[in-house]
Amino acid sequence: MTDNVVESKQNLRTSPRWLHWVNLFWNVLVFLGAGSLSLVLFRWNPETGADPFVSQLSNRTVFVWAYICGFVALMAMIALVDSLRRLAGKAKPSRSNRAGWLKYTIFLFPLVVVALDAWKYSVILPDWVFSLLVFLGVLIPVVWLVRMASGHLWGRHKGRGASIISFSGTVTIPLIILIQGLFMVIGFMLLVFFGLQELAEFSGSLAEIEEILASPLVILGIATFLSIIAPLVEELLKTLAVFPLLGLGISEGDGYVAGLMSGGAFALLEGALYAAQTAQAPGGEWAYFLVGRLGGTLIHVFNGGLVGWALAKTWKNRNFARLIVIYLTAFFIHGIWNLVAALTQLIPGLLNQEVNEISSVVILTIITALISIGFFYFARHVLRTDKHMQVNRVA
Repeated sequence: MTDNVVESKQNLRTSPRWLHWVNLFWNVLVFLGAGSLSLVLFRWNPETGADPFVSQLSNRTVFVWAYICGFVALMAMIALVDSLRRLAGKAKPSRSNRAGWLKYTIFLFPLVVVALDAWKYSVILPDWVFSLLVFLGVLIPVVWLVRMASGHLWGRHKGRGASIISFSGTVTIPLIILIQGLFMVIGFMLLVFFGLQELAEFSGSLAEIEEILASPLVILGIATFLSIIAPLVEELLKTLAVFPLLGLGISEGDGYVAGLMSGGAFALLEGALYAAQTAQAPGGEWAYFLVGRLGGTLIHVFNGGLVGWALAKTWKNRNFARLIVIYLTAFFIHGIWNLVAALTQLIPGLLNQEVNEISSVVILTIITALISIGFFYFARHVLRTDKHMQVNRVA
């Protein structure tokens, strides 16, 4: 009897009517825009174009872009349908859709990795099928992590989760890319100002590129951007979709799930964009790429849930010191991961040094294991606290 009451309490909608109108209008635009772009990309064959630059694009890359747009359009459609139902006065289902089958999707991941590695040079397999496998290789770990970490909170606000993904894909991520691009321009100007004249006199030769990339100033700039600027911008803005929900008085559990969705959306779109870049070259080390993405996906989802939980909790008790500590923790985790990856993989390559793949993998695996442990205990704490609060509310 108690479980039924708790379930009923969880399904009460707290969003005001005007917010559903805003959500409906925005997601209609996203659905039409992203859906149309996806259809255009599916029909476009850049290799037959007259423009020499465009014709260099791989069909596999274009199809990955199409799947990204299609997924965002799908989330927008789910969100707008949910808003239409709420505006029409239709109640939410008496029980949330737990979608327990999603917990087993992780078993598909190794099959996708093996298939991509086996068919990466295939000319028989259609490009749209190969790109679909690539997209699934990025999507499956994200969905599995968010589903497992959400526990009994999964499905409590299906439309809200879809709206968060839609908003993250069309507002948050483009904003992050724009701000990071501005920082890169500023960094370029600073490098020129502090004496790296090769950049100002760059003519485009391969020898000049190698010389510039091996410059200590450039190495320092890359390390600074990857370990400080990029994590700072991403962790501050990644959970932007959570802020409009705070005024609704969402619980800590709801803030946590909203953060998980925000982090998952960022991990998915970032990974898919990198995958599209990898698909540009024939073949590709897909097994290494997809397995290597697992650590980054874990960090984005974990940090998203951590910050979302802290935002909801801080909105209620105004403990801003804890919020600052949480933000710094997320920044530290992200920054350390990027710094280790840069020092063990990227920078040695820029300096034409041999990359020690074994030591890099071992260090990153240790970091991933530590983060996984922290994520497990944090998720268990949030889920237990939420259940306890619901039972007390019923009592």
